[in-house]
Amino acid sequence: MSDELFPEQAVDLPAMPLAEHVVEDYMATGLSLKAHPVHFFREHLDALGAIRNGELRGEELAPDSFVTVAGLVLVRQRPGTSKGVVFMTLEDETDIANIIVWPKVFEKNRRTVMTARFLAVRGKLQRAGLVIHVVAESFIDLSANLASLRDGELSLPAVSSPSHQEGSWRMLKSRDFH
Repeated sequence: MSDELFPEQAVDLPAMPLAEHVVEDYMATGLSLKAHPVHFFREHLDALGAIRNGELRGEELAPDSFVTVAGLVLVRQRPGTSKGVVFMTLEDETDIANIIVWPKVFEKNRRTVMTARFLAVRGKLQRAGLVIHVVAESFIDLSANLASLRDGELSLPAVSSPSHQEGSWRMLKSRDFH
């Protein structure tokens, strides 16, 4: 005898795509052990010429060479003592990239620098021992693409639904200090 008042047939639901699992993990805990959100865009980032952030640590890249890196914006800082310089940290599936944005570049790209959650940055590689930075020259805001993870639609170009993006990706809000 069943405990159900109205017996129902079992329903087979489709498996949740990995990208959707990652989104739900980030919404619940702020991280995922399954995959990194940037992983799902790697093919597109490769087409943009973006290297993996972990490659910045290799000796193959010469100081002062131009590189493109991409990732989720973790931190933006513009300390009062920095004379207008903005420091950003981007995270991809391999590592972080430290970005320096000089005041002139910041003023030309203010909106993108201050609001992007998923960003590609092209600039000059600087090395001083273990400290590695990319001095930004140009930016591509990839934030709208994040909404496609939740939709399970990983086709690019970007999805243009800002309200959906904001609602789905509040957990990717950067830690900004000014």
